[in-house]
Amino acid sequence: MANCRRIKVIVHGPEAVDTGLASEVISIASGMGRVEAAVGGTTAAAAVIDAGLERSIDISSRELPSVAITKASGCWDLVLLVNQGKDLDSSIAFGRLVMSKVAVPIPVVQVESGISILWAGGERDLEELGPLLKGEVLDLRNEARERRSGSRALSGVRPGENVWINGHVIGRAERAEVVIGQSENGSLIAKGVRTKPTGIERLGRFDLSTAIIRSGHVRRTRAEPRSLMSEKSVVCLIDHCAEESLYRCRDAAYVVTVGDDTSKISSALLYRLGIPVIAITDGDEDGISSEELLYPGSYVFRLAPGNDDLVGAEMARSYFSGGHRIKVELDIDEMAARVRAACGERLLWERRF
Repeated sequence: MANCRRIKVIVHGPEAVDTGLASEVISIASGMGRVEAAVGGTTAAAAVIDAGLERSIDISSRELPSVAITKASGCWDLVLLVNQGKDLDSSIAFGRLVMSKVAVPIPVVQVESGISILWAGGERDLEELGPLLKGEVLDLRNEARERRSGSRALSGVRPGENVWINGHVIGRAERAEVVIGQSENGSLIAKGVRTKPTGIERLGRFDLSTAIIRSGHVRRTRAEPRSLMSEKSVVCLIDHCAEESLYRCRDAAYVVTVGDDTSKISSALLYRLGIPVIAITDGDEDGISSEELLYPGSYVFRLAPGNDDLVGAEMARSYFSGGHRIKVELDIDEMAARVRAACGERLLWERRF
């Protein structure tokens, strides 16, 4: 492989960063050509910050791996998809799902700890990839890639794990075989899952073909957290899709978060940007994140069960004009006072960090 080879590295998931796999792949690839690395998910971006790799791996934006691979096909010679699945089956299932959405003329190799999967490319394209291939090599280039529209089967599910779609916990797995589908009217069908009505209600209508469906925790590995600094020119409200906060709120002075899991995930992500939160919670946590991180200056308000969404909606109407971004007019203590007033008698306790 000539040293002028252009190599695109797409890092998916925090585990690939936390284990050192992403750094290793980038280092080896850099000796084989020109490398550009980027994240393929929000929690991967947080891991990049923790590892101090933000100058090596682009976290300025993030795209679905399938979108990133499609874009790379026009100007890169090789795509390396770096991932760390729960097990072999989940790794293959992830790669298969990604590749079912793309058709590219360049080699695509999925690199995991202990295994590499060849998804696209000719023999001549792949013959000099030896240093990049980890452990066992699976050649799945000729595997049929079905475009499943009626249902999606999850791999690597452990009974008892939360199952979540687009950031919303829709239930808890009752067995290892979990299948997510939709009825003709678009409503959710979840097999092998004890569903959670409130989570399904918050999910609303969704596109099964593009939905991000996962089980277990947001981040299965750990690292020492780091904080970067934001521009601090706006105030944001996050009441769902917590993982979006790292990108939607980069210029925030502080963020108001609604819901236990939303607040927990958002606060941990925003910690990486040095942004405090005002968390409105009611104790209804599903436990999809094990990180307990709040940037200094944050507030947590705990309400009686079933009230966080109500107070969040009131704050959205009264201070965010029904939207999610406003210019900074109140400092965090003043906004916390507004939240406190909105909570009223429903407030059980509050805490400042």
